Amino acid sequence: MRRRWKALSVTLFALAAVGWWGVPWLVPLPEALLKPATPSTRYLARDGTPLRHLLDENGNRSAPPVTFAEIPQPLVHALLAAEDKRFFSHSGIDLLAIARAARDNTRSGHVVSGASTIHQQLIKNTTPRTGKRTLWIKLVEALQARHLAMSWSREEVFAAYANRISFGNLMTGAATAASGYFHKPLGDLTPAECALLAALPQSPARLNPFRNLESVLPRQRRILDQMHVFGWLSDEQHRVALDQHIVLQRFSGGFEAPHAVEMLRGDSNAATIRTTLDATLQQQVETIIAQRLDALKGRHVSHGAVVVIDNATGAVLALAGSRDFFASDGGQLNGAWAPHSPGSAMKPFTYEIAFERGATPASIVADLPIEFTTASGTYRPENYSLRSYGPMTYRYALGNSLNISAVRVLDSIGGAETLLPRLRDLGMTTLTEDAAHYGLGLTIGNASVRLIELANAYACLARLGRFKPWSLRSNAPATEERRLLGENESWLIADILSDNQAREMSFGSYSVLRLPFKCAVKTGTSSTFRDNWTVGYTPEFTVGVWVGNFDNTPMQDVSGVTGAGPIFRDVMLHLHEKHPATWFERPAVITHARIDPRTGTRLTPQTPPARVSREDWFIADHFPPVAQASDYDSRGRAILPREYAEWVRSSANWLGDLVTTAETDARLQLRITNPIPGTVVILDPDIRNNGSRLLLQAAGATQPHWSSKTLELRPEENHTFAILKPGRHEIEVRDEANGLSAKTFVIVQEE
Repeated sequence: MRRRWKALSVTLFALAAVGWWGVPWLVPLPEALLKPATPSTRYLARDGTPLRHLLDENGNRSAPPVTFAEIPQPLVHALLAAEDKRFFSHSGIDLLAIARAARDNTRSGHVVSGASTIHQQLIKNTTPRTGKRTLWIKLVEALQARHLAMSWSREEVFAAYANRISFGNLMTGAATAASGYFHKPLGDLTPAECALLAALPQSPARLNPFRNLESVLPRQRRILDQMHVFGWLSDEQHRVALDQHIVLQRFSGGFEAPHAVEMLRGDSNAATIRTTLDATLQQQVETIIAQRLDALKGRHVSHGAVVVIDNATGAVLALAGSRDFFASDGGQLNGAWAPHSPGSAMKPFTYEIAFERGATPASIVADLPIEFTTASGTYRPENYSLRSYGPMTYRYALGNSLNISAVRVLDSIGGAETLLPRLRDLGMTTLTEDAAHYGLGLTIGNASVRLIELANAYACLARLGRFKPWSLRSNAPATEERRLLGENESWLIADILSDNQAREMSFGSYSVLRLPFKCAVKTGTSSTFRDNWTVGYTPEFTVGVWVGNFDNTPMQDVSGVTGAGPIFRDVMLHLHEKHPATWFERPAVITHARIDPRTGTRLTPQTPPARVSREDWFIADHFPPVAQASDYDSRGRAILPREYAEWVRSSANWLGDLVTTAETDARLQLRITNPIPGTVVILDPDIRNNGSRLLLQAAGATQPHWSSKTLELRPEENHTFAILKPGRHEIEVRDEANGLSAKTFVIVQEE
């Protein structure tokens, strides 16, 4: 009998040993547990400031996993006190806890306590279940817990638990909970805060501190008491923790820079995406947009967008796509990405190409009305002011943003067929039509472009012709710069766009474009005021601003200076508060010379003294021709070609008596056409009034005044008649508009 019992005991022991140490190896661990925990995607600013934390496919938010060493000891102890105090001593299944739970549940007649360990909870949380958890399922989970305890270290198990457990309010993992409930990293939690987090996994829905903090505090205090009993908190630490007033700071991962984040979504499967954005600058830019658009209330302006680029790297430091992402009138549309007509902001690239082809800032363009024949009809560009400006240097034509001049310059370099490929090389991806579709209007913005792409093209100018793609990701693959624009020509463009005097005629001396440091800047306004832009740069930063309405309705007389300009100014001033602006070093081949801006010719000590002159910059081998005496009349007026004759006589002539046309043209521009000199008139009594009424006519006079010392002159309606009598008579006409005069004479005889 004793042998039988001994054999039975050995058999039972062997079976128990097999069941305890052997069978668990036959039950595989959950597949989900063997795969690394996949955190939901986080977007961070360049300095690590959270921008947004997305939800995963299960609708939860989880931070990147932390190791056991990264979990603060107070949180480890709090979770152990709350869930599994013998975690480091049991073998995956706590037999003592099972016995206690069986006793308590038997005495009460229903389930009042459980005995699951952290190992078992981790198995349960990583095993998809549907339906009721049967006894068989619980047995399998227990065997899996034993398997886990024998194959993983305690630290690995605890870290996996802390990273995968739900803390409620869509937060998975302790790191997410620390950020979501207290807006803190794990390492900054106090023991009291650790105990509060440890209280939540038991019933995250019921124990919701955002809904009712008081309902969680009793369990939190019991956990603190347990930590004290187990020696994990000293008396003083226990007292301080119980006295601490819990302050929740709800944080759902942020919702900063929403348009920039939306541009990056789906671009990478990485758990953490560090952007190039400067969090502080981003907030400041959004504030500036809101404040400046408030000032335009009543002028039908709904939205604005800003892009800031670090010229050295191509990194986008700030990107705001609208005034308010949550605005009901299209706030989620991205003004930095949606194509719009850039207006005159496109012009600098036309002039840069012209400089590459030998033109200079002193080259003259005739800002005179002109019509171009196109496949779709005639094209007649007009200036913003609806007037023409006559002879303009390229510097003043670009500075004052003259449309007629820009179109003429583009025509001189080959039209859209020349400009379009350059713009595409500069990254303007919306220009998908052929050159004929855009025509000469391309230089004044008849094609829609994206703000971020136009700003990056200006950043190429800011690098003196070296192109880099823009980037929103800090870890984007490095790209080599490549030269797209001439260095010397780009320097000239920067000099013109920073020349306040060059834009004074259109913008005034003290516009918002005049900054306390040198800054290249260009405005643009589309037709009927639907869009307006200001884009500019210093060597450090490029800033692009768009203002308008997403429904494409026109603003009320809002131009680049009044709409986008003030935003540009505020952003650029803010950028240089901590980064003093510098300016571009002048290339060695750039030199200066004095020119006559009326003719674009170079003045030297040997040339005739000019009544008007200014200094300008030139590439050494691209000097303008030297002024000649034949360029001026005896009064020092610049003699312009015949095409300027009508403009010289008109009220649009802002140069006044500083210009005239060639002497041969002067006689032509004001000449008496009737009577021609030496006309003989015979008075005939058989015709009415004896034929004594002579109509006086002149060509080229806007305000003619007729006079004669020997004849009576009679004005009638819009004409003047001379009353003839026998003799030789001189007749003179004088144009009151410009002082020019002409004379003729007539011989009158009687029959």
